[in-house]
Amino acid sequence: MADEGDPPSAFVSEGSFSAVSSKNSSTSSRRAVQQAVPNAGLPVAAEPAALPVDDGIEYTYERACTARVGEDLDPATCPRIDARCAAQEGGILVNWIAVNTNVQPPTRTPTGRSSCMYPGQPPEPPIEGGVTPAEAPIVITLEEFQKQPVLAATILSQPSNFGLRNAHSNIYAKAQDQEFAFDFQDASIVLKARPVSYRWDYGDGFSTTTSTPGGPIIENAFNTPTATSHQYAQTGDFQVTVTTFFAGDYSVDGGPFQPVAGEAAVVSAPHLMSIWRTRTHQVSQDCLENPTGIGCEPPTR
Repeated sequence: MADEGDPPSAFVSEGSFSAVSSKNSSTSSRRAVQQAVPNAGLPVAAEPAALPVDDGIEYTYERACTARVGEDLDPATCPRIDARCAAQEGGILVNWIAVNTNVQPPTRTPTGRSSCMYPGQPPEPPIEGGVTPAEAPIVITLEEFQKQPVLAATILSQPSNFGLRNAHSNIYAKAQDQEFAFDFQDASIVLKARPVSYRWDYGDGFSTTTSTPGGPIIENAFNTPTATSHQYAQTGDFQVTVTTFFAGDYSVDGGPFQPVAGEAAVVSAPHLMSIWRTRTHQVSQDCLENPTGIGCEPPTR
């Protein structure tokens, strides 16, 4: 984010609008438009032109790929989002924010407008009345993405809901690609969601994050390590949960798909795991010969 008095080193708009965080630059640009476009219904200032009234609104920006999620994203996220700014090398996509300094503390309101910033091109302030709603790009934010009814992954285990202490319990998830169509700011939106990673909480204080949902083991092999299996050190009942992270791509009015900045987190319903212990004994008869023999009765904890 740029600080007031320290404008970004490079900027050019995507044909929508441009802005900087300097209030003085912003008011000067408004005056220039009033003089140059008298037919737009704006007053024409006499020479010498009087300075416009300071409205207390400043503009700043944040990088789209780190908006509201900090800097610790997957390294592939920013290049994927900044790919929209391919007109020149080094372009980055930024979201613009209006800062109202008339109140304390100042309030920050997203404008819903994005632009490309390129090296070596200075920014220009947004012009009040100079951008029509049709020219402002429609941006589906992470907040809007998470409003959609994205289905959570389903948790399964093998064997179902059962495991042995110190053995590998195979726990896995089933998630699916999803698509949503809705109206937003008088436009038709198609939003695609796809699962990209999984954060597991095994219910015993241990957790891990995987890029795979896991899956069933061939021929029900028991005590087989997998990318999502877990070894419980104690017996008991444990509630397993998984948070699935979905990446999103959206299209506006049938246009090309572009990525949502950030990933939607969807938590699954808990899955019960009952963990038992085993005992080893030497026996002379199997359970058909002696149904009440050792190992023929239900397991004990």
